[in-house]
Amino acid sequence: MKLSTAASKLVGLAFGISLLSTPLWAVDWPHWLGPDGDNITPAGESFNPDLSKWNIAWKTNIGLGYSSVAVADGRAYTLGHDGKSHETIFCFDAASGGLLWKYSYEAQLMPVMHPGGPNATATVLGNHLFTVSTDGQAFCFSADHGEKIWRADLVTVMGVKLPQWGFASSPVVLGNNVLFSAGKVAALDAATGNLAWISKGDYPPAYTTTVPFQSDGQSLIAALDANGLSILSAKDGSEIARHPFASTFNLNATTPFVLEQGKKVFISGNASSEMLGFDGHNLANLWTSKDIKNSMNNSVILDGAIYGIDGGQNNNNSRLVSVNLADGKPNWAKPSFGFGNTIGVGSLILAMNESGELVTIKPSPQAYNEISRLQVLGKLCWTTPTYAGGRIYVRNDKGDVACLSLP
Repeated sequence: MKLSTAASKLVGLAFGISLLSTPLWAVDWPHWLGPDGDNITPAGESFNPDLSKWNIAWKTNIGLGYSSVAVADGRAYTLGHDGKSHETIFCFDAASGGLLWKYSYEAQLMPVMHPGGPNATATVLGNHLFTVSTDGQAFCFSADHGEKIWRADLVTVMGVKLPQWGFASSPVVLGNNVLFSAGKVAALDAATGNLAWISKGDYPPAYTTTVPFQSDGQSLIAALDANGLSILSAKDGSEIARHPFASTFNLNATTPFVLEQGKKVFISGNASSEMLGFDGHNLANLWTSKDIKNSMNNSVILDGAIYGIDGGQNNNNSRLVSVNLADGKPNWAKPSFGFGNTIGVGSLILAMNESGELVTIKPSPQAYNEISRLQVLGKLCWTTPTYAGGRIYVRNDKGDVACLSLP
């Protein structure tokens, strides 16, 4: 089953990467949820699932936060906060860790029940880098040298209150616009930062990223807020369909998966998961499961099954589970796996638990098949790992960033 991907719609500032002419080991991870927006990337010839063979190529500290590492054109980007008054965008040489440029600005820390710091991941398209701070400062930079092209204050532009845990919607480029979400969805002109449109629904904010997709010739956007899922027109943000989706503490913090060319949408939160059908006009529940509850972590969908961590942060009893994609029925559960995040690397799963262990798993609907694990960082690791250019990138909330490579 093929996911409907956001990356295929990133055409406004297109620069043309051909996977047919690019070695698989060189595939980038240029934005949240990877090259195709499905949380999966090709393994290539260089990925070895035996983590004992991997070495730390470089390590640094960038300050507090949860922004994952985006990698494009030999550069690695992430964000951190100094714990006092400033947030910084860092650009490193992806292979050596050498600092290429950085940009600092005043920003709130927002340490609400956690150390605080930036939540969203940077987005790279061509020579443009898009970021958003915890307190809603959206930026566009030249990706190679870090010249600021524009800045926008999303609280003012969107007419919203600052979310309790700050902005966490990673920028998504769609056509000539870049999308941000915090209860409302705003499309800013990618070249100027000027407002192109804003959705009319005034919903409480969540901490999720929008997903553009095509359905029967329509260009649409799936947007999950604190109370439910909206399907919006990508033309003007008007609402096409709506489905309520409740979560504990109104804390929806995962990105929807759009499936089967827009015919289905999988959403998951800290109370339940749902598979929804979409006919172009309405959303309808196909199944509900409490066997997989993604708190702040996206799952991986492979070969008719969903694999992900069921449970919440600071909970060693959180499980790694597999459920059937067709009906949500459980396949198996690995108890006491611990909270963390998962990505797909080829046909394998790469997980990072909050204790700082990387784990490789061979997914199967029949049983949990662990291949290896490696302690890489100290607690707490709530950030999704990334794999790009034959390297693994991880970070913890204190800002320790590590890049692993093979000899």
